[in-house]
Amino acid sequence: MAPSLKLSARAREITGKRSRRLRHEGALPAVVYGHESNSTPIALDLREFQTTFARAGHTHLVDLALDGGRAVKVLVREVQTHPRRLGPIHVDLYRVNLREMLHADVPIVITGEAPAVKRGDGDLLIALHTIKVECLPADIPESLEVDVAGLEELDAGIRLSELKLPENVTLLTDPEELVVKVAPKKVAMEVAAEEAAEAEAAAEAAALEAAEAGEAVEEAGEAPAEAAETGEAPQAAGQAPQVAGDKDSGE
Repeated sequence: MAPSLKLSARAREITGKRSRRLRHEGALPAVVYGHESNSTPIALDLREFQTTFARAGHTHLVDLALDGGRAVKVLVREVQTHPRRLGPIHVDLYRVNLREMLHADVPIVITGEAPAVKRGDGDLLIALHTIKVECLPADIPESLEVDVAGLEELDAGIRLSELKLPENVTLLTDPEELVVKVAPKKVAMEVAAEEAAEAEAAAEAAALEAAEAGEAVEEAGEAPAEAAETGEAPQAAGQAPQVAGDKDSGE
């Protein structure tokens, strides 16, 4: 069984631009919501969160204790950062129902060494970085390992249908999607360069938008709290789980 991860929090009344005061004190503004409960602005210890998030990511349940009370199970839904500052500036935590199925994005981890790559026949082309699954919160896989040691020839690849998922986890991504293959060096280099260019363009666009917005970037950290009060299930691309359907509440 994976070790329990914990976070301590305190309720906060300071919101919006005034949240900068919390950051100067080593605290991290956050909000916790979900499960038909009201959205609650909270403050976390910045260092404790960074240590916990490094282990939990977006797929590991965390025990959140508010003001020393009974701990509840949460998932890190979203971590907001600032283009000119190190570390997070705001965090969204989602309180889960342990009996309710979720849709989650699980990262793919490549293991082993492809013989075709080792011989220099080609380069490894990773076509898929995450998969979408459905399961209970406690069953969310930390990652899915894909062993490429069997890729002996050029153009040899692995599709999702060839992989075995843990029990009680249902694959939602198309099983015929290609996960990884040995591609000719030129093709692999072109794809890698294209992905890098797209990532750089996206980062520059985000930084520009944040710079134009100025301090509004920090205020945006409170927006998820308003969205949470509508009762909508959490959804963030490549990050936190989404409730699979309306179920009865329970812990």
